[in-house]
Amino acid sequence: MSDQPLEDKLAHPCFPQPQDRSVKVWRYIDLPKLIWLLEKRKLYLSRLDLLGDSHEGSTPGLNVQARNEFFSKHVPSIVDKMPEINRQLRTSVYVSCWCLGNDESEAMWRLYCPDSRGVAIQLTYESLVDSIAHEPFLHIGCVRYIDYEKDWFPEGNAYYPVMHKRIAFSHEREIRLATSFMENYHSGTQPAGISVDWDIEKHIEALCVDPYAPDWYQEVVVAVTQKFAPNLKQRILRSRMRADPRY
Repeated sequence: MSDQPLEDKLAHPCFPQPQDRSVKVWRYIDLPKLIWLLEKRKLYLSRLDLLGDSHEGSTPGLNVQARNEFFSKHVPSIVDKMPEINRQLRTSVYVSCWCLGNDESEAMWRLYCPDSRGVAIQLTYESLVDSIAHEPFLHIGCVRYIDYEKDWFPEGNAYYPVMHKRIAFSHEREIRLATSFMENYHSGTQPAGISVDWDIEKHIEALCVDPYAPDWYQEVVVAVTQKFAPNLKQRILRSRMRADPRY
Protein backbone atom coordinates (compact mmCIF):
# COMPACT_ATOMS: atom_id res chain seq x y z
CA MET A 1 0.00 0.00 0.00
CA SER A 2 2.71 2.43 -1.01
CA ASP A 3 3.24 5.38 -3.29
CA GLN A 4 4.13 3.77 -6.66
CA PRO A 5 4.47 4.83 -10.33
CA LEU A 6 1.35 4.06 -12.34
CA GLU A 7 2.76 1.15 -14.35
CA ASP A 8 4.12 -0.44 -11.17
CA LYS A 9 0.68 -0.21 -9.61
CA LEU A 10 -0.91 -1.78 -12.68
CA ALA A 11 1.51 -4.70 -12.30
CA HIS A 12 0.50 -5.23 -8.66
CA PRO A 13 -0.39 -8.93 -8.13
CA CYS A 14 -3.52 -8.03 -6.16
CA PHE A 15 -4.91 -5.97 -9.06
CA PRO A 16 -5.12 -8.04 -12.27
CA GLN A 17 -5.66 -6.01 -15.44
CA PRO A 18 -8.08 -6.75 -18.28
CA GLN A 19 -6.51 -8.06 -21.47
CA ASP A 20 -8.00 -5.18 -23.45
CA ARG A 21 -7.72 -1.78 -21.79
CA SER A 22 -9.99 -0.24 -24.42
CA VAL A 23 -12.99 -2.14 -23.01
CA LYS A 24 -15.79 -0.02 -21.56
CA VAL A 25 -16.52 0.36 -17.87
CA TRP A 26 -19.77 1.49 -16.28
CA ARG A 27 -20.86 2.92 -12.96
CA TYR A 28 -24.60 2.77 -12.26
CA ILE A 29 -25.77 5.49 -9.87
CA ASP A 30 -28.93 7.31 -8.85
CA LEU A 31 -29.68 10.98 -9.53
CA PRO A 32 -28.46 12.39 -6.16
CA LYS A 33 -25.09 10.68 -6.64
CA LEU A 34 -24.87 12.08 -10.18
CA ILE A 35 -25.57 15.61 -8.92
CA TRP A 36 -22.88 15.24 -6.24
CA LEU A 37 -20.38 13.98 -8.81
CA LEU A 38 -21.08 16.79 -11.28
CA GLU A 39 -21.03 19.52 -8.64
CA LYS A 40 -18.02 18.34 -6.63
CA ARG A 41 -16.04 16.86 -9.56
CA LYS A 42 -14.81 14.19 -7.22
CA LEU A 43 -14.96 10.43 -7.25
CA TYR A 44 -16.45 8.96 -4.08
CA LEU A 45 -14.99 5.84 -2.48
CA SER A 46 -17.03 3.90 0.09
CA ARG A 47 -15.63 2.19 3.16
CA LEU A 48 -15.34 -1.53 2.49
CA ASP A 49 -17.28 -2.70 5.54
CA LEU A 50 -20.23 -0.45 4.63
CA LEU A 51 -20.92 -1.88 1.16
CA GLY A 52 -23.76 -4.03 2.43
CA ASP A 53 -22.07 -7.43 2.07
CA SER A 54 -20.67 -8.80 5.33
CA HIS A 55 -18.38 -11.08 3.30
CA GLU A 56 -16.43 -8.11 1.88
CA GLY A 57 -12.80 -8.49 2.96
CA SER A 58 -13.37 -11.98 4.34
CA THR A 59 -11.04 -14.97 4.08
CA PRO A 60 -11.51 -18.37 2.38
CA GLY A 61 -11.70 -21.42 4.62
CA LEU A 62 -8.40 -22.88 3.37
CA ASN A 63 -6.61 -19.63 4.21
CA VAL A 64 -8.11 -19.58 7.70
CA GLN A 65 -7.03 -23.17 8.27
CA ALA A 66 -3.46 -22.51 7.10
CA ARG A 67 -3.27 -19.27 9.07
CA ASN A 68 -4.44 -20.90 12.30
CA GLU A 69 -1.98 -23.76 11.91
CA PHE A 70 0.91 -21.35 11.37
CA PHE A 71 0.11 -19.03 14.28
CA SER A 72 -0.70 -21.96 16.59
CA LYS A 73 2.91 -23.07 16.17
CA HIS A 74 4.61 -19.66 16.19
CA VAL A 75 2.36 -17.09 17.92
CA PRO A 76 -0.50 -18.98 19.60
CA SER A 77 -1.70 -15.93 21.52
CA ILE A 78 -2.85 -14.26 18.30
CA VAL A 79 -4.94 -17.09 16.83
CA ASP A 80 -8.20 -16.07 18.50
CA LYS A 81 -7.57 -12.38 17.73
CA MET A 82 -7.04 -12.71 13.98
CA PRO A 83 -10.73 -12.70 12.95
CA GLU A 84 -11.40 -9.43 14.75
CA ILE A 85 -8.14 -7.89 13.47
CA ASN A 86 -9.08 -8.72 9.88
CA ARG A 87 -12.67 -7.61 10.38
CA GLN A 88 -11.50 -4.27 11.73
CA LEU A 89 -9.00 -3.75 8.89
CA ARG A 90 -11.95 -3.43 6.51
CA THR A 91 -12.66 -0.01 8.02
CA SER A 92 -9.35 1.25 6.61
CA VAL A 93 -10.05 0.37 2.96
CA TYR A 94 -12.09 2.50 0.55
CA VAL A 95 -13.34 1.42 -2.86
CA SER A 96 -15.17 2.57 -5.97
CA CYS A 97 -16.93 -0.19 -7.92
CA TRP A 98 -17.42 -0.33 -11.70
CA CYS A 99 -18.75 -2.89 -14.17
CA LEU A 100 -16.57 -4.14 -17.04
CA GLY A 101 -18.04 -4.81 -20.47
CA ASN A 102 -18.79 -3.20 -23.79
CA ASP A 103 -22.54 -3.45 -23.27
CA GLU A 104 -24.98 -2.29 -20.62
CA SER A 105 -26.02 -4.74 -17.92
CA GLU A 106 -29.72 -5.15 -17.24
CA ALA A 107 -28.85 -6.72 -13.89
CA MET A 108 -26.79 -3.67 -12.88
CA TRP A 109 -29.63 -1.31 -13.77
CA ARG A 110 -31.96 -3.33 -11.56
CA LEU A 111 -29.48 -3.67 -8.69
CA TYR A 112 -28.14 -0.14 -8.45
CA CYS A 113 -31.05 1.90 -9.81
CA PRO A 114 -34.04 0.00 -8.37
CA ASP A 115 -36.37 3.01 -8.54
CA SER A 116 -35.74 3.44 -12.30
CA ARG A 117 -34.17 6.86 -11.76
CA GLY A 118 -30.55 6.10 -12.58
CA VAL A 119 -27.70 7.04 -14.85
CA ALA A 120 -24.75 4.93 -16.01
CA ILE A 121 -21.41 6.70 -16.32
CA GLN A 122 -19.49 5.15 -19.20
CA LEU A 123 -15.83 5.45 -20.17
CA THR A 124 -13.06 3.04 -21.13
CA TYR A 125 -10.90 1.15 -18.68
CA GLU A 126 -7.86 2.94 -20.06
CA SER A 127 -9.51 6.31 -19.41
CA LEU A 128 -10.50 5.26 -15.90
CA VAL A 129 -6.87 4.35 -15.22
CA ASP A 130 -5.75 7.71 -16.58
CA SER A 131 -8.34 9.53 -14.48
CA ILE A 132 -6.76 8.33 -11.22
CA ALA A 133 -3.12 8.43 -12.31
CA HIS A 134 -2.60 11.56 -10.18
CA GLU A 135 -3.55 9.60 -7.03
CA PRO A 136 -0.36 7.84 -5.87
CA PHE A 137 -2.07 5.51 -3.39
CA LEU A 138 -5.13 4.55 -5.47
CA HIS A 139 -5.01 1.14 -7.18
CA ILE A 140 -7.25 -0.33 -9.88
CA GLY A 141 -7.90 -3.83 -11.18
CA CYS A 142 -10.34 -6.66 -11.79
CA VAL A 143 -12.04 -8.43 -8.90
CA ARG A 144 -11.43 -12.21 -8.87
CA TYR A 145 -14.38 -14.49 -8.06
CA ILE A 146 -13.73 -17.71 -6.17
CA ASP A 147 -15.46 -20.44 -4.17
CA TYR A 148 -14.61 -19.54 -0.56
CA GLU A 149 -15.22 -23.12 0.54
CA LYS A 150 -12.83 -24.72 -1.98
CA ASP A 151 -10.44 -22.03 -3.23
CA TRP A 152 -7.83 -19.81 -1.63
CA PHE A 153 -5.83 -16.68 -2.40
CA PRO A 154 -2.21 -15.72 -1.55
CA GLU A 155 -1.29 -14.32 1.83
CA GLY A 156 0.99 -11.41 2.54
CA ASN A 157 -0.95 -8.40 1.27
CA ALA A 158 -4.03 -6.77 2.78
CA TYR A 159 -5.47 -6.09 -0.68
CA TYR A 160 -5.99 -9.77 -1.52
CA PRO A 161 -9.20 -10.00 0.56
CA VAL A 162 -10.36 -6.69 -0.93
CA MET A 163 -9.94 -7.88 -4.52
CA HIS A 164 -11.68 -11.25 -4.15
CA LYS A 165 -15.40 -11.93 -3.89
CA ARG A 166 -17.68 -14.94 -3.76
CA ILE A 167 -18.35 -16.59 -7.10
CA ALA A 168 -22.08 -15.83 -6.76
CA PHE A 169 -21.22 -12.21 -7.57
CA SER A 170 -19.36 -12.98 -10.80
CA HIS A 171 -22.17 -11.43 -12.88
CA GLU A 172 -20.97 -8.02 -11.63
CA ARG A 173 -17.71 -8.25 -13.63
CA GLU A 174 -16.38 -5.73 -11.15
CA ILE A 175 -13.53 -3.32 -11.65
CA ARG A 176 -12.49 -1.97 -8.28
CA LEU A 177 -10.55 1.11 -7.30
CA ALA A 178 -9.10 0.71 -3.82
CA THR A 179 -7.00 2.67 -1.39
CA SER A 180 -6.07 2.57 2.28
CA PHE A 181 -6.89 5.42 4.66
CA MET A 182 -5.98 5.03 8.33
CA GLU A 183 -5.89 8.58 9.67
CA ASN A 184 -8.64 7.88 12.20
CA TYR A 185 -8.23 4.11 12.36
CA HIS A 186 -7.03 3.80 15.95
CA SER A 187 -9.63 6.23 17.27
CA GLY A 188 -12.44 4.26 15.66
CA THR A 189 -13.79 7.30 13.80
CA GLN A 190 -13.03 6.37 10.20
CA PRO A 191 -15.25 8.27 7.72
CA ALA A 192 -17.95 6.43 5.78
CA GLY A 193 -16.30 7.53 2.55
CA ILE A 194 -13.51 9.60 1.06
CA SER A 195 -13.19 11.33 -2.31
CA VAL A 196 -10.52 12.16 -4.86
CA ASP A 197 -10.43 14.85 -7.55
CA TRP A 198 -11.89 13.59 -10.82
CA ASP A 199 -11.87 15.38 -14.18
CA ILE A 200 -15.38 14.47 -15.34
CA GLU A 201 -15.31 16.40 -18.62
CA LYS A 202 -12.03 14.87 -19.73
CA HIS A 203 -12.85 11.26 -18.98
CA ILE A 204 -16.61 10.63 -19.09
CA GLU A 205 -17.58 9.43 -22.56
CA ALA A 206 -21.32 9.09 -22.00
CA LEU A 207 -24.06 9.50 -19.42
CA CYS A 208 -26.56 6.77 -20.19
CA VAL A 209 -30.13 7.36 -18.97
CA ASP A 210 -31.98 4.59 -17.17
CA PRO A 211 -33.92 2.44 -19.68
CA TYR A 212 -36.82 2.03 -17.26
CA ALA A 213 -37.23 5.74 -16.47
CA PRO A 214 -40.18 7.72 -17.83
CA ASP A 215 -39.56 10.02 -20.79
CA TRP A 216 -39.46 13.19 -18.66
CA TYR A 217 -36.57 11.83 -16.60
CA GLN A 218 -34.09 12.39 -19.40
CA GLU A 219 -35.06 16.07 -19.37
CA VAL A 220 -34.13 16.17 -15.67
CA VAL A 221 -30.74 14.61 -16.37
CA VAL A 222 -30.14 17.14 -19.16
CA ALA A 223 -31.12 20.06 -16.89
CA VAL A 224 -28.87 18.89 -14.06
CA THR A 225 -25.94 18.35 -16.39
CA GLN A 226 -26.49 21.74 -18.04
CA LYS A 227 -26.30 23.39 -14.63
CA PHE A 228 -23.19 21.69 -13.27
CA ALA A 229 -21.25 20.43 -16.31
CA PRO A 230 -22.62 21.90 -19.55
CA ASN A 231 -19.82 20.40 -21.63
CA LEU A 232 -21.23 16.95 -20.87
CA LYS A 233 -24.70 17.75 -22.16
CA GLN A 234 -24.01 16.38 -25.62
CA ARG A 235 -22.82 13.09 -24.12
CA ILE A 236 -26.19 12.23 -22.58
CA LEU A 237 -27.61 9.15 -24.27
CA ARG A 238 -30.74 7.12 -23.83
CA SER A 239 -30.10 3.50 -22.97
CA ARG A 240 -29.92 1.18 -25.96
CA MET A 241 -32.22 -1.09 -24.00
CA ARG A 242 -34.91 1.55 -24.58
CA ALA A 243 -35.13 0.70 -28.29
CA ASP A 244 -38.50 -0.51 -29.55
CA PRO A 245 -38.78 -4.25 -30.16
CA ARG A 246 -39.10 -5.65 -33.67
CA TYR A 247 -41.48 -8.53 -34.39
